[in-house]
Amino acid sequence: MKAQQPLFGAAPAPRSFDKDALGFLISFARKHKGQPFSAEQVTLAAIKRGIAPQDLRHWGRVFSQAARDGHIRRSEVLFPRAMGNGSLAPGWISA
Repeated sequence: MKAQQPLFGAAPAPRSFDKDALGFLISFARKHKGQPFSAEQVTLAAIKRGIAPQDLRHWGRVFSQAARDGHIRRSEVLFPRAMGNGSLAPGWISA
């Protein structure tokens, strides 16, 4: 007996969140070169584009990786965190 073939071809392999998120963050930073931005600005923009982890805390490792790779660095500007009860957090800037 011959195995059935998928009706519409094979489904594309899912991309990992980290890869998509890192690419989105680097692109966001380049588009905002010289302008400080908050992590929340990036995560909310990414969600609108369909890039979202099951837990938003996963973005922390993405920002850490982008900083280690030299794409972004901390800015001196503090941003109120909409998802952090208005507490202030340092922003980021393209390196």
